[in-house]
Amino acid sequence: MLIISRKTDIKQSNKLSILQWVRNSGETTQPEISKELGLSRPTVSALVEELILEGYIKVSGMGSSTDQGGKRPKLIAFHARGGGILALYFTVNTIKAALMDLSANLLHELRVSITPKDTTETMLAKVKDLAGALLLKAKELGIPVKGIGVGCPGLVETSTGTILTSTHLEVLNGCSLGESLSSAFHLPVWVDNECRNQVLAEKMFGEGQDVDTFVSLMTDVGIGAGIIIDNRIMRGKDDSFGEIGHTTIQMDGLKCRCGNDGCWEMYASSNSLMSRIHENLSRTLLLKDMVQTRDELTFELIGEAIRRGDDVVYQLAIEDLGKYLGIGIANLVNSINPELIIIHGEMIHLGERLITEIEKQIQQRALPVPKERVRVIFSKLGPKANLIGSCALVLKELFDNPELLFQVNL
Repeated sequence: MLIISRKTDIKQSNKLSILQWVRNSGETTQPEISKELGLSRPTVSALVEELILEGYIKVSGMGSSTDQGGKRPKLIAFHARGGGILALYFTVNTIKAALMDLSANLLHELRVSITPKDTTETMLAKVKDLAGALLLKAKELGIPVKGIGVGCPGLVETSTGTILTSTHLEVLNGCSLGESLSSAFHLPVWVDNECRNQVLAEKMFGEGQDVDTFVSLMTDVGIGAGIIIDNRIMRGKDDSFGEIGHTTIQMDGLKCRCGNDGCWEMYASSNSLMSRIHENLSRTLLLKDMVQTRDELTFELIGEAIRRGDDVVYQLAIEDLGKYLGIGIANLVNSINPELIIIHGEMIHLGERLITEIEKQIQQRALPVPKERVRVIFSKLGPKANLIGSCALVLKELFDNPELLFQVNL
């Protein structure tokens, strides 16, 4: 985070409490807010008026009179379009960007390809072009932008927004992305690892909302995890918490790009499965006739081949992959004792049979107490999960720092 937090005064604290209450209530009234938060009605009235003027809440209707009669109270509700967030996300071949509202609803999306010829300078230029175009869209819609959130693979120094190392996107190594965007657009900017952003997305908008301790597991080119323990996101001393794809599960195994041998992601990532399918495509019963070239191979087609009874694909994509995933997840169950493991990525297309195989491995390998508690599910956030995560990063920081929430307008 590039902004130094300042001491929050009592007025801002009360104002934030009211906004949070309205945000979580759906619809409410000023008398209800006064009663629930223990604030005087004049204080609530004055702060609600400010929040309406600032666009964060709106009058949504009229409530019912009390049994004693009297004037019907106004219903007030959170106004998600009272502010906008620029959400950015790096994959190994694409930069995705979106304008989102304060409830992480997508308002406008853009993307640009990353090429092997890109340098750090050209990558920064592409990011700034995307952000600039989204700011123009926000202005067109009349939505003040409150901040920029970025998710990327690799080790991020969150205090400065610098990408220290990225195994799968080395062109970003050492890139001061946060500082560059903050200087260009004069907005607060937060940059974090994609997996930590995803776990925030699940906590705020997904399956983790009512869970205290859980893991959001990203399975893509590599494997990474965002981890929340007792409602606190884990970062580690150097922001490297969750780099579980580089834990060793096979001594003297396959060489990983990180330099180690036998890393988990060499056996259980989406990339590793796709490589094994490519190597065995000619052996498959149905899948080989569903594609004309290897470039046409997708997880959707792999899932379809499994459903249609391709036993070779089933062996590779369910039994073998499920075993490797299950081994690593059992290690997480033993070491972290989570209530829930949420799997992200294209593996969702493989269906519940993969979950069943993972659970089988957990039951065989994990300790008795933690294995009985944990559940394994696929994420329901959909293909925009990473953009929602970048948005969630900004929302968390804004609502933790009300001096930013109530001052930034662009």
